[in-house]
Amino acid sequence: MDIEIQTHNRFLPFELLNKKSVLVNDSIELPGNAKLSYNGSLIRKSVGLPEIVNFTLTFGSGVAAGVVANWIYDKLKNKTEKISIDRKEIQLDKEEIKRIIEEHIKIER
Repeated sequence: MDIEIQTHNRFLPFELLNKKSVLVNDSIELPGNAKLSYNGSLIRKSVGLPEIVNFTLTFGSGVAAGVVANWIYDKLKNKTEKISIDRKEIQLDKEEIKRIIEEHIKIER
């Protein structure tokens, strides 16, 4: 699953990956049997426009969707302007994120 986050918090990739320096393809294992990988950021030069941060979320069929959704929500609340999952803008909501993860699990089966 591709996740695109628009944020004014330029430290968000460091906070999500729990690292002092971040490179493309760095990742973190999430609770609930998932992995979040950093794909890079787009920094816009215009004043006031948010940075665009890209991640990939991967998981197996045994993923605990609710646990992963809670982790994502807790890390992103009050830090994002917009969030898109697989190019579809969504509300930053635990249940919405959980629903999308569960849909991906069904599609992959």
